[in-house]
Amino acid sequence: MTPTPPRWDRNRVLFEIVEDGQVLSCAISKEALQDISDRRYAKPAELLTCFEASRDRIEQAARAKYKIRPDSVDGLVTIWSGDLDDPESD
Repeated sequence: MTPTPPRWDRNRVLFEIVEDGQVLSCAISKEALQDISDRRYAKPAELLTCFEASRDRIEQAARAKYKIRPDSVDGLVTIWSGDLDDPESD
């Protein structure tokens, strides 16, 4: 079970993770990528590079979000800027 490579779809990066033996489809918004890097990227290649540089943190956020969502919800696990906030900085 191998996730497909991340790809840009005009307003987000789509990616997959493996959790509990199942492949989960995920996405991260352009704004979240820009916030995580403190830069304003415009080109898809730049956004994908930013994604790769922060991939561990993004995947960790996706797993956490997946684990707390209700069983009745399916589809993309979408990461927004607020999902990447450091709880200790509040």
